[in-house]
Order: sequence, then C-alpha cells, then structure tokens
Amino acid sequence: MQDVRLETLSMVQFKNHDQSEFTFSPKLNAMVGPNGSGKTTVLDAIHVLCMTKSYFHSTDSLNIQFDRGFFVLQGLFESKDGTVPVYCGLQRGEKKVFKADGAVYERLSEHMGRFPVVMISPADRNLLTDGSDVRRKFMDQTIAQSNPAFLHALICYNRALSQRNALLKYFAANRTFDADTLTLYDDQLCEYAPLIHEARERFVEAFVPMLKHNYAQIAGDEEDVDLRYRSKLHEMSMRNLLTESLAKDRLLQYSTAGPHREDLLFELHGRSLRQVGSQGQQKSYLVALKLATFDSLTENLGAKPILLLDDVFDKLDADRVEGLIRLVNDDHFGQIFLSDTHRDRTELLLQAVDAQAKVFEL
Repeated sequence: MQDVRLETLSMVQFKNHDQSEFTFSPKLNAMVGPNGSGKTTVLDAIHVLCMTKSYFHSTDSLNIQFDRGFFVLQGLFESKDGTVPVYCGLQRGEKKVFKADGAVYERLSEHMGRFPVVMISPADRNLLTDGSDVRRKFMDQTIAQSNPAFLHALICYNRALSQRNALLKYFAANRTFDADTLTLYDDQLCEYAPLIHEARERFVEAFVPMLKHNYAQIAGDEEDVDLRYRSKLHEMSMRNLLTESLAKDRLLQYSTAGPHREDLLFELHGRSLRQVGSQGQQKSYLVALKLATFDSLTENLGAKPILLLDDVFDKLDADRVEGLIRLVNDDHFGQIFLSDTHRDRTELLLQAVDAQAKVFEL
C-alpha cells in the first residue's frame, strides 16, 4: 500500500495565516521561525485535512482568523486512492463543509483513517495532567483510524450513553422512574461496550512493546516504562456494572460505569510517570507514545501515516535530541513535518538526515 503524502497546502484566513501556499517535499519539511509566526498553524491545518478537526480545540470557529468571516483549507494528497484533493471550509455561524475528491461527506467519520496522521506536540502534556477522558480520546482516535467497526461501535455507544444520561436527569427532575425505558438504553450499551473494550484491550497489548522500543531508542535501555489499561470490564460484564451502579447513577443523574470511565496508566519503573518522572523523562515518554502510535497505524494500515512534529526538541537534553534525530533519520518514517524556533538546530537535523528536505521560513 502506498504511504500517505501531502503535496500542496493552501490556507485562507486560517488562524494567523491570511493567505499561504506551500509545496512540500515527500520526505522532510521544516517550518522555522519565532514564536507566533504560524509554524504550528501549518501543522494543525494538515491535521484538520487528515482528521477533519483541529488538534488543539474542538470548536471549529476558533480556527477562523480574528475579525474574518470564514476560513478555507485545501490540500492535495497522494495515497492508495491516487491524487486526492481535500477541502475544508467554514463560514462563521454555519456548518463546516468537508470534501474529498469533490464529494461532500455525509458523515465526517467516513474520512477517518483515509489520510492517517500522528501529531507530536507540547500540548500532549495534557495526556499526563488532565483527566481520563483525554487519554481515552488518544486511544480511541488511534484505534479508529484503522478500525471502522470500532468507530461505529463507539459512536453508537456514545449516542446511547447521552440518551441514558438525559433520561436519568428526567427521572430526577420529575421524581419518577421507569426501569423498562432505562433498559432500552442499557441494552444498547451492553451491545457496544464489549466491542469497545475488546478493541482497546487488543490495542494496548500490541502497543506496549512498540512504546518500550521507541522509549529505549530515545532514552536508552535503563529506564523501564509501561502502559496499563484500567477497566472494570476486565472482571465484570457491562450488564452487571449497570446493575451495580444504578443507585449511584440515579443519585448523580449520569452513568458512572462503562467504557467511558476507563483509563490508561502511564508508568515509569512500576510507578506513576506523572509522580516520579523528570521533565525530560515525561517528554521522552510522550514522544515515544506518539511514535508507537505511528508504528501501530503503519502495522494496521499497511501504509505510513504523515508525522507532525511540533516543537519536539524543546525540554529534551542533548542526548535525547540526538536519539530523536536518529529515529527521524531512519527510513522507518514517511513524510515528516516539523516546527522549530532554532534555525541552527534545524540545520543540524537536516545535515544528519539523509533525505530530501525543504525549509520554510515563517
């Protein structure tokens, strides 16, 4: 299968870019410039065209340049489908328009996995600091890019969950309860929860060796890292979980048990990475996590995703930077986009990487 490549990108009124056009190298593309120059915006525009949404926030209107009425992104991709133009446009106050090869998607989820991408960014720190929902989202987006059946199950589960929560609020507000009506939604949750749980289990089992390998490449073999999947569905069926949590659910007016409450645990030497890891160790872990995501998608799709490296050298010591450059230099990756504030550091990387490269000064 042919690797995914982005040949050209056009941006109109997208964040801090008024109008910009790029023609990219099939291997390495470096965005260089001071903070605020729009380097990350270029990478995020690529993420939007691949994943239908910004990497950094879920509100599409925030991508429109300040005091303007719309944005437009257009990209020309090379993939197994040949040359495919992709369009994303948003008029303020209206619905986003997303097209591939001239055809508008009925559901944006249909675009998922067509042009796989992995983003590594300082914003990834929220995987350590924020709640379990952020880590589930990371896991689910990775699985969904190569598993449409999982994505369908997840969408159906979340729809039933939202309806069940609305019903619990209705019961509380009206001081009533109807077990038969609740069972309608419980049945749907019980149908999709095992599919989600099993896909996550398989993902983590295959993912951990990739994580360990990439971490060792960056930081050496002396630090033992791990990733664990915490779920009550390991020991109990979804039906029993719902029965056990019903009283609590009615009291709190939302569903307190199921795949939407699970978590990923990041560990260093058997302890919480957040608690015992240094800043460099945490950054190395998060980079290794995303490089393992790249490996997972490559294995499952049979094609290399686009890799976006946003300011990845920040907060890494010289040895870890060297390890990361070694990884990038490997023919293991396909097309790479990176941003950096230091032109001299980028030049050193380009010298180390034996590949066709382009530098864009922003």
